Amino acid sequence: MKKVLLILVAIFTMCSVANAQTESKIKVIDQEEYKALFDKQTSAIATPSVFDFNATWCGPCRKLTPILEELAAEYEGRVYFYSIDVDNNKKLAQELEIQSIPYVLFFAPGGGDPEEMIGLCSKEEVKAYIEKILQTK
Repeated sequence: MKKVLLILVAIFTMCSVANAQTESKIKVIDQEEYKALFDKQTSAIATPSVFDFNATWCGPCRKLTPILEELAAEYEGRVYFYSIDVDNNKKLAQELEIQSIPYVLFFAPGGGDPEEMIGLCSKEEVKAYIEKILQTK
C-alpha cells in the first residue's frame, strides 16, 4: 500500500511539473480586449504585438501554435502574443476581412499598417516578421 501511495505521489508531482512547464505565454483574448489594446485616437498599439487568429478545428492553426509558443517564450517581455478564436469572435473576423486562417498580424508600436501572415509558416519565417516589427519601434 505504501508503494502504491508513493507511486501516486510521484505521478502527481510529475504531472504538476509538466503542467507548470506548459503554461502558455500566449494570452487568449476576445474582440473587446483586442480593440482595447489600441489607442482610440491614433489606432496605434503601445507594445510590439502578435495576434494569431485561429480556430480549434483548423489543422494548420494547431501546427502554428507550438511555433508561436516557442517564440513567445523567446521574446518574453519584448513582444506580446495574443490568440483570438475566429469562431468566437466572428464580428472582429468580419471587420478585419479574415478569409483564411491561420491569420497573424504583427504590430509595431506607434501605428502604421501591421505586417500580415496568412497560412502556416516556419518558425524562421515568423521570427523574421517579429524582427521586422522590433526594428520599426
